[in-house]
Amino acid sequence: MQAVWVAMPSPEPEPSIPQEVKPAAEPASPRPPSRRRIAPVAPPAPEPLPSITVPAADAATVQEGEVVDAAEAVQPQELEHLTATPVAPQHPAGPTLQVRDAQGAAVTLALPDDGSALQQHMLLRYKVHGFVKQQEYHAHAELEWQVGGGQYQARQSISAFLLGSMEQHSTGLMSEQGLQPLDFSDRRFFKTRFVHFDWAAGQALFTPERPAARIGTGAQDRLSVFMQLAAMLQAMPQLRQPGVRIETPVLGSRSLQMWTFVVEGDELLELPAGAVQTLRLHRQPKADEAETAQLWVDPARGFVPVRIHMQEVNGDEMDLSLKR
Repeated sequence: MQAVWVAMPSPEPEPSIPQEVKPAAEPASPRPPSRRRIAPVAPPAPEPLPSITVPAADAATVQEGEVVDAAEAVQPQELEHLTATPVAPQHPAGPTLQVRDAQGAAVTLALPDDGSALQQHMLLRYKVHGFVKQQEYHAHAELEWQVGGGQYQARQSISAFLLGSMEQHSTGLMSEQGLQPLDFSDRRFFKTRFVHFDWAAGQALFTPERPAARIGTGAQDRLSVFMQLAAMLQAMPQLRQPGVRIETPVLGSRSLQMWTFVVEGDELLELPAGAVQTLRLHRQPKADEAETAQLWVDPARGFVPVRIHMQEVNGDEMDLSLKR
């Protein structure tokens, strides 16, 4: 099952450690010189994946399941400056973001390019329950993002006892079309895959190498898409009406898919975090897709996802619920 939940270079291979070096033999003498050893050279540390650092003051005060934003906690560390600026795709572009209101009329997207439609810092923790090949499992997940200076970075992780862990990272820029990802990484257990968004060329590049995918305005990755939805719903109230359709190209670690979200209406949920009044969206699968998904977002928290439920035709399913 694909989890719903930046291309960075793979860590450099560790150089071999030099063997003990012995000096050339000396002629016999009353006091032969002692042998000298050359200390092994420590290999360089692999270049780490980008991550969001929560200040120590935050880490000490954030409770499990608590939502953190910049107004409540010490400000996160400043984002590392990205020199790129938003670029409209050149050359023949691929699929683009399409939004239609409940009557089917096209809606022009206009979001603040400074990212102000999103909370500057958000940390969400989830309880995970699911089935894989009829085997039940329980896990924990986190979704964290940071926005500032016209750019963003995000991280999502999920870990389960005996099953291992998975982690995704996304970094990019903010524009009037919302998020514009630059790099996405998806680590599943011991393998990491990368996607680089080359907006000037209008394509996404995959590592390990696969055929490039054409991308157009509004394309997202499997992590940034949730931030994009939150920004759109926060900035444009007309998109909260039942029947609104949001069709967006989404890049996974291997290919591009078109995801269609339909706004269904309000729903009161009982979650581990308590009772939450939500807005429910349904992701409609394409004919060649085996996965369906529902998404509940919380208007009081800036339309962040508080529950996500995915199910495949083979019976595999995953449910994430915001923890207390």
